[in-house]
Amino acid sequence: MIRPILPKLPASPVSEKGSAMPVPQAASIGLMTLRARYVWGAIVVAAALLLIAAALVVPFRFESPSIYYKFGVYKLLLRTGKLVGLTAALLLVFQLPLAGRLKSLDRAFSLPALCRAHRIGAYTAALLVLAHPAFVLLPDDMYMVPFQARYWPEWVGAGLLLLILSQVALSRFRRLFSIRYHRWQWVHRLIGIAVVAGLAVHVLYVSETFQSDGPPRRAVFILAGCWALLWIWVRLQSGGRRRPFTVSSVAAAGKDAYTLDLVPAGPRPFFYAPGQFAFFSFHSPRISAEAHPFTLSSTPTRAGGLQITVRCCGDWTDRIGAVEEGDTVYVQGPFGRFTHLLDEPGRKIVMVAGGIGITPFLSMLRYMRDTEDPRFVTLIWSNRAEEYLFCRRELDEMGQKLTHFTWIPTFTRRQALFGHFGRVDRVLLQHLLADTPRSAAVYVCGPPEMIREVCAAARQLGFAADSIKQEAFGFERK
Repeated sequence: MIRPILPKLPASPVSEKGSAMPVPQAASIGLMTLRARYVWGAIVVAAALLLIAAALVVPFRFESPSIYYKFGVYKLLLRTGKLVGLTAALLLVFQLPLAGRLKSLDRAFSLPALCRAHRIGAYTAALLVLAHPAFVLLPDDMYMVPFQARYWPEWVGAGLLLLILSQVALSRFRRLFSIRYHRWQWVHRLIGIAVVAGLAVHVLYVSETFQSDGPPRRAVFILAGCWALLWIWVRLQSGGRRRPFTVSSVAAAGKDAYTLDLVPAGPRPFFYAPGQFAFFSFHSPRISAEAHPFTLSSTPTRAGGLQITVRCCGDWTDRIGAVEEGDTVYVQGPFGRFTHLLDEPGRKIVMVAGGIGITPFLSMLRYMRDTEDPRFVTLIWSNRAEEYLFCRRELDEMGQKLTHFTWIPTFTRRQALFGHFGRVDRVLLQHLLADTPRSAAVYVCGPPEMIREVCAAARQLGFAADSIKQEAFGFERK
């Protein structure tokens, strides 16, 4: 049996020099209050909607000569095609800030939510791009663009359609095509640049509205310039804002998982909240260097380094055990709003973890232990079987230090000598949380399927929807 991994940390919240460590608060580490988050989020959404509204005014305010000779349903179809095309173009432009790991957006929406919006926006844009040529060609009784030189802007648009559909297909079916993550990521970025460049050319030359030197044409140049500057900023941020760390130890953490301890290679401190995640890029001859997101299982109350635990579940993570002591790691972050620091002090908490989804809760619990948090906490940890457990002894010790902490293991494939057997569904939650007030906050982290089931069950049991927080550890496909 694999022995549980205990963190190589001091016994109390002190620095390596022995001085007391300051306990981080939400405001001091850049986390927005709920009110500030709503205000900033509303400003961002309003700006995006205003940009879309301004684009939709263009076919009416700056009509192209080709629409002058269309009447009735044909004029409606042509104008609808222009509106659909402009909406699709802006959705494609928005893809960069949604996936650019911008901290200003993460603080308002959280990076996992932005990545979900990125995927939804891509699917929506693809559907609109498919519909756009049908609306535009039908008024002229055309079913395809003629093979003539004067129609080259339209053929640029046809190429864009193929690129966008290829982008969506490769992203959706990457595993089916057996494409490794780092290769897909490189191709994904390259196609993204080609799509935006081709989009600018297509818009500028396909319609008379944008060919004359007027506000629509200048707006395209301004938007393209802003996108290019943002792309450069994102690339600089992903490289320049990373902090160097060194791997100090690698150890097995239950079945098919490894715990890595990292020590800083520079003097700058790395501030984060318990439960947040970061992107890790390993510079080692044994594993590729593309960045992957992992939750920090260490606590900010302890000085000296970071800790992550990684489950082997993909072409990249299957090689995490090959990382060796002394390898360099670059860390970008932190990101996310999945932390109890944003909840009311003293509020009762229910934590539901699926497999490796225990990592943000380890960070929170270690923080609570170091700060002697007196609140009531119930942890339900679901695994396939007993051999997937790690940190069991530490959790038992936390039960002695935190007087109101209880942890309950559950298993879905094989019954153990302790804990419960079965999926974490409505029946099991009703049994385990019978004495838990419905005013408690419920935190859920694990596979997306489990999150959906647990969140639905929690709502059915009477927990308020705004009291249920979730974090899917697979928000980026590895």
